[in-house]
Amino acid sequence: MKTFSTLKSITGKLFILAAVTLCAAGTVKAQHQVEVVIVASSHDNPAPAESYKYVVDKLKKYNPDMVFGEYLSPDDLKEALAQNYYGTKGDLKKREYLLRRTSKTPRNGAKEIDKAYTSLNKFAYYHKTRMELAQNLFLNYDKANAAYQFYVLEKEMQPRFGKSEQALFDKMFGGADSLRKVGLIRDNSEYQKIYFPLLVELGHDKIYAADCQKYDGNWNKAWAKTDALIKGMYAEAKADTASEAAQAVKAIQNYYKWAEQKSKEIDTETYGFMSTDLYAEYSDVVNFYGGQKFFDQPGYPKEAVQEMLYWWQKRNEGICENIIRQAQEKGASKVVMGVGAAHRKGMEEIFAKMPNVKVVNYNDLP
Repeated sequence: MKTFSTLKSITGKLFILAAVTLCAAGTVKAQHQVEVVIVASSHDNPAPAESYKYVVDKLKKYNPDMVFGEYLSPDDLKEALAQNYYGTKGDLKKREYLLRRTSKTPRNGAKEIDKAYTSLNKFAYYHKTRMELAQNLFLNYDKANAAYQFYVLEKEMQPRFGKSEQALFDKMFGGADSLRKVGLIRDNSEYQKIYFPLLVELGHDKIYAADCQKYDGNWNKAWAKTDALIKGMYAEAKADTASEAAQAVKAIQNYYKWAEQKSKEIDTETYGFMSTDLYAEYSDVVNFYGGQKFFDQPGYPKEAVQEMLYWWQKRNEGICENIIRQAQEKGASKVVMGVGAAHRKGMEEIFAKMPNVKVVNYNDLP
């Protein structure tokens, strides 16, 4: 699988998705040692599933107690939807789609979800129960596990469906193609290609949500300010090629040229590249308009970029706290977190400062 080959393709893979919602935040200390592997991931994985099997196999061998994803908790997602925050329109459409296709919803969705898990843990092939579980999970704001159950239904269970079960699946969901169209199945996501197959291999019935976007309003303001200043820098550079702004633009463009050449000299074909310091440097330059690398460059809007990075790291802190809190609650000793690659280095730095937390880089796994 070729992940990156040139800086252009690297740039295409790197992006920051900001959505406005809430999360619980506070200081969390590990009571027992928790070992954490952060898997720097791409949000777009177009190669065939077999191309990512080596990642699944590597993580399966690690045998984590819990697998986390870049999802919001049900409470945070519910709050985001209620407040009609940015980025929630897609989820509202998915809810409306599922509600249109059902004649009734349970009065106590949480109770029905618990009953379904209990039944499926005894016998995995209660297909109707699993379909109802997937539906109820999403309608009860557990987007992460609803997506996982849709994966299991399509990839693991559908080949075993009888005619009546296939008819029920089509009635409830409109078939797999309709689920794709509405976004309840995302073929190229890291979850569809790596983390859901991993959960199946491990025999885990759940994925855990860890995202934190409590600071998104601050982030958006900082981003908008920086974006305007960067555009101004490029405009000034174009108008006056002898200006400090022009020198800053030239320095950034020279870095891009260097990075493109460098990418031809190193192995960029595997997920392992995204867990290296060199990739983290690329990521900062692309995602943060140059980032720390250009702080000493005259004409560069250092203070604005610093503010962006501050709120980005606050989000990372919230994610780390969510992981450790849940690991403590479950008594987990080893966990895997699949997260966008731009988060990896900052999260590793945060975890390294936490007592009783051991960070294991993906590339150090056997």
